[in-house]
Amino acid sequence: MTGRRRTDKRMTTHPPVQATDRRAAQRVPVQIMVRFSATDNFQHVGDGVALDLSESGCKLRSTQVLPIGSFWDLYLTVPETSRPVLISEVRVIWAAGNEYGIEFLRVTARERTRLRHFIWKHMNCSTLRDGLSLFTLIDHSSSSQPQLKSLS
Repeated sequence: MTGRRRTDKRMTTHPPVQATDRRAAQRVPVQIMVRFSATDNFQHVGDGVALDLSESGCKLRSTQVLPIGSFWDLYLTVPETSRPVLISEVRVIWAAGNEYGIEFLRVTARERTRLRHFIWKHMNCSTLRDGLSLFTLIDHSSSSQPQLKSLS
């Protein structure tokens, strides 16, 4: 789809602006229930569904309006566990309709381990294709400077 701009009496057509993918970690497609609450008082505010998930954030769909820049606590209902994964502080970084980009700001080591385990369990070859590198190895086999090699 292209954007149109009227200039004088002529219409000009411009290609759509592509958003830069600034993800810090590999995401996996999921559909898990999410609850969120106000950061300062743990009062339940709303529900939604996480549509993709990484160690650093997720895409969230919710009918509740989440203003860009607002802070929340997030509870991810991970199917394999008896209790939700608590992300103790998240920030809304973008919004499009009823979908939101959520950045995880504060996660305890224990909850990060639970989250990482869930993500790794749900990763597959199609998830990894054209994604971010998972590991970086240092190759010491040559006598010159060590070489960095990324594995996808």
